[in-house]
Amino acid sequence: MYLLLVIIVWVLFAWRFIDWTQWRRQYPTVLFFMLANFLYNYFYYNHTLWAFRGITAEWLNHSIINFAFTFIICPAGLVIFLQRMPKSKSNRIFYFAVWIGFYTALEWLFSMKGMYVYDHGWNNWLNIPLNALLFIILAVHYKRPALALLLAVPIGVLFYVCFPFPLDSLK
Repeated sequence: MYLLLVIIVWVLFAWRFIDWTQWRRQYPTVLFFMLANFLYNYFYYNHTLWAFRGITAEWLNHSIINFAFTFIICPAGLVIFLQRMPKSKSNRIFYFAVWIGFYTALEWLFSMKGMYVYDHGWNNWLNIPLNALLFIILAVHYKRPALALLLAVPIGVLFYVCFPFPLDSLK
């Protein structure tokens, strides 16, 4: 089962690359990410732009896979990303590019294998600006949480304007 393999790999990454004496500093930003992910899944529940799809077991659906990504995989990656962020601006630009490229490549690979599906106008190319925006806003939140919260509102509105869902699709 690929999900178990992905979880094991990220747990090993976390064990190896996270400074566990410092994880509490990144925890608020992890919660900010979880909130953003929850809001996407809530508002776009009936009008999905992207979703996980289980290919190894019929019971393995988006909700179960997303739970693992939200509470295990992405927090591990995010803490590693934040803890190892370089201080110099030129190194930071390269660092962001590597992480954006890495996550985009993973999403592309998953989509090619049928484990990540797109709908309602979303595609692999749109993952690039979304990942860039996501890593930038998470880095802003890590340093200036109030600013990130203020920026998140117009970003969310712009996202809705670009990718609207029918309001009557909400529960």
